[in-house]
Amino acid sequence: MKKPDRRTVPEILQHPRWDPLAATLNMRAVTAPQLRVLDDFLAFIEDRQIASIWELSVSDCLSFDAGYRSANRLRALKKAMQAVFPAQPAILVLTDAIRRKEAQTRKPAATAPRQRTLRVSIPEEELPEHWKSALADMAAGFDGYGVIAPSPKMIPTYRMKLRQLACSARKAGVPEEISVEAVKAFTRDMRGRRLAAATQLASFSALKKCARYVGADQEAQELLSQLLRKAEDQARKAPKKKYEKLQKTGYSPVAIIGRAEDFLKEAESLTCARSRQALRNTAAALALFSVLPVRLADTRLVFGEHLSWRQGRYELHITLSKDDETYDAEIDPRLNVFIDALILRGCDAAWLDQMRNGCLTSNRPLFVRNDGVGVGYNYISDCWRSVFGTGEHIARTILHTFLGVELGAAGTDMALAANGQKSPRTAADYQDQMVAKAQRLQGQKAFEDMAGGVSLKLFEFT
Repeated sequence: MKKPDRRTVPEILQHPRWDPLAATLNMRAVTAPQLRVLDDFLAFIEDRQIASIWELSVSDCLSFDAGYRSANRLRALKKAMQAVFPAQPAILVLTDAIRRKEAQTRKPAATAPRQRTLRVSIPEEELPEHWKSALADMAAGFDGYGVIAPSPKMIPTYRMKLRQLACSARKAGVPEEISVEAVKAFTRDMRGRRLAAATQLASFSALKKCARYVGADQEAQELLSQLLRKAEDQARKAPKKKYEKLQKTGYSPVAIIGRAEDFLKEAESLTCARSRQALRNTAAALALFSVLPVRLADTRLVFGEHLSWRQGRYELHITLSKDDETYDAEIDPRLNVFIDALILRGCDAAWLDQMRNGCLTSNRPLFVRNDGVGVGYNYISDCWRSVFGTGEHIARTILHTFLGVELGAAGTDMALAANGQKSPRTAADYQDQMVAKAQRLQGQKAFEDMAGGVSLKLFEFT
């Protein structure tokens, strides 16, 4: 049986390993039991001849705790390290070891995870066989009924719309095929969900292309053409919701970056490690993608693959998902602080160079959760949505608006390049309404400045 460790703090500090720390050690921040565990750990790494914190691994921490069933001893060690060695990278390694230990001792789930309930679509495997065959032919690049196979990147959209059409047909009790009855059922369901005109337009467009590809009933194709024309007309007239959301952003990347800076400062005041990392991620997501407004599919950046470090600045190198073109950019050094924060994850900036090199060589994702695991596909848009009520795609509109108003045609060209876009028509789609609105706002502000101290009664018209 192991002899109980009842050493007092003065007895622990008598060992030479504590000489460099004895003068600065804050004993009010650490308890005697925690200090005993820390002293044991320091003795352990001395025996293993681990000379640098960069050599410390999760397996070392687990070996130190071998023979203990729970992670309580490692948690006590973490508290002691946070008090004695605050903001050290070794704490991140120890935290990973605690998670590993907890996972090993956690009881298996009693039941299988709950399956997601589909409400507006059916599972892909339940699609009619001839639709499955058509989708397979699309993926293989074969033409169908004289219709050229779509781009591989559009096939998931077509598959989803067919799943939704089949669901509507099933609910209505009509055959699961592209027929007049099924299309009418699908239309009723979409309108019942109060989907935006632009969403309905995209849905009818996808279904029409599917109908032509599979050689669907001619009446059904004509109905889809009618619905498509009507949706186009409604989409033109409907106010774009993104412009309503745009008001929350301050209309410029500068305002968004200012908001991001506030989040980064706020993160350090939080006591919950998970919340701190989430707020760091949100700050970086807002700041970086306000000036680099790539599509959501292009936001999953990886150190050493998409992000490099050269001469005091980060460089971005990605292949755009939409057209496979190269997108290279030098990130403004004023934004370094956001990437640095994601590298450090709460560690002292003194360790930044070593930790940055570690991220680059290990190809760590830029955005990770508190447990070090990369975030999900929609994470960046979720960050924007949590702040502005809309996804990251709004950044492209903001940049077109800001540069278009400030710099005119030259600004439009700059926005097209920054957004990875080519078509002037694309710029017009983004700009038309918002540039006019922003110009009105500028005019109103100038009018207010001119009015100065003039009595507002002069401008009350009857």
